[in-house]
Amino acid sequence: MKRWHGPGGYAHVLRVGLPLLAGMASITAMHLTDRLFLGWYSSDALAAAMPAGAAFFLFTSFFLGTVGYVGVLIAQNIGAGRPEAIGAVLWQGIYFSLASFVALFALSLGSEAVFAAMDHAPAVRRLEVTYFRVLMSGAGFMVLESCLAAFFSGRGLTRAVMVVNFGGALLNIPLNYILIFGKCGLPALGTAGSALATVAAWAAMVTTYAVLVFSRRNDGLFSTRRAFRPDWGLFRKLVLLGMPGGAQIFLDIFAVTVFIALAGRLGVTELAATSIVLSANTPAFMPLLGLSSGLAVVVGQAMGAGQPGEARRAAGSALRIMAVYMAVMAVFFLGFPEQLASFFRPHGDDTGFAAILPLCRPLFAWGVGLGLCDIVLHTCFGVLRGAGDTRFLMVSAGLVSFFALVAPAWLAVTWLHVGIVPLWGLFVLYALTLAVVLALRYRGGAWQKLRLVEPAAKAGR
Repeated sequence: MKRWHGPGGYAHVLRVGLPLLAGMASITAMHLTDRLFLGWYSSDALAAAMPAGAAFFLFTSFFLGTVGYVGVLIAQNIGAGRPEAIGAVLWQGIYFSLASFVALFALSLGSEAVFAAMDHAPAVRRLEVTYFRVLMSGAGFMVLESCLAAFFSGRGLTRAVMVVNFGGALLNIPLNYILIFGKCGLPALGTAGSALATVAAWAAMVTTYAVLVFSRRNDGLFSTRRAFRPDWGLFRKLVLLGMPGGAQIFLDIFAVTVFIALAGRLGVTELAATSIVLSANTPAFMPLLGLSSGLAVVVGQAMGAGQPGEARRAAGSALRIMAVYMAVMAVFFLGFPEQLASFFRPHGDDTGFAAILPLCRPLFAWGVGLGLCDIVLHTCFGVLRGAGDTRFLMVSAGLVSFFALVAPAWLAVTWLHVGIVPLWGLFVLYALTLAVVLALRYRGGAWQKLRLVEPAAKAGR
């Protein structure tokens, strides 16, 4: 029972992480809703959603990773006893988010070239371009939503994040149905309708957070209204600390995007099977990401208070919780692969689905191996990010992504002409390599010496 109670124990990690996990579950539901409705709409729409979605997250990951560091700085200021500094930190994140609207829209203009390079079937490529352009046009709302959510998650008040995320996911379901299939007198928009529904949900979440964050009470405690002026020194600190984390996420997603693009070169059937298994894997992956985000908050507060021992204890607690959860998911992946895949069967002409289904069983087995690696990856990522060791995360992600996945997978498909099952084996090998690298960094202990925020007593001298 000692492991359960006290700072860094199971109860502490779950109190912060469970609402974030539930929030991630709602985001998972949003993505699954998109894929399910698109799968019912047509197999080509489902095949297009995964590479287009991966490319979307590739281009937005840098901005999300950078602005996500607002939560770490808020957590460290809370641990250091400096709540009055939170408003200024939040506003620098808001300014960064507003700039991202322009940058992400500009990136959407190159969508034709992006998907031409993937060299997928012309019918699928047209849908990829449409889905990507609409999402990118509204992606700034997602970045701003992440920034405003950090006001709560960085202070460990993660239930608000859970409630807002659930609201966005619930709104996304009827909007998907109406816009994809053309209900309520509207035309059927297919992939464009799915993307529009997601953007509308983000905008609604931003509005909700704004009402909660900029209340008179929060302004009195944290200067959420008064500290609106640009602080270029603090903005520079956010960018310098957040950019390596953003670059690390970008590099990870770049590797996954290359993997999906190469799967598409093997054929529409292989791409659809990959899309199904990765989509079904989302309920396993996203909750781990939520727990990792909660762990980063706990570690950030512990490091701000000068208590690295609490951070180590929290890491052990999070690792065990993730392992139990992944064991449950492994039972479903290994025991019911065809049943899980059948959720994505088209409602109309499903003749092509018969060729997709046999590929899903071995890919789900590889998915279990991927999940085991994710346990270590997300535990170490939460600790190192919460402590501020973001440069190592960036460098390791870049090197491992290229040498363990991008280069070998390209060679395997282009020169060795491997099938989809061996290609997934390379994907799991990449995850295993990165997990080992991050675990060694954690055990080395250099992260325990980092200090991003001075305690209130020192700051006041």
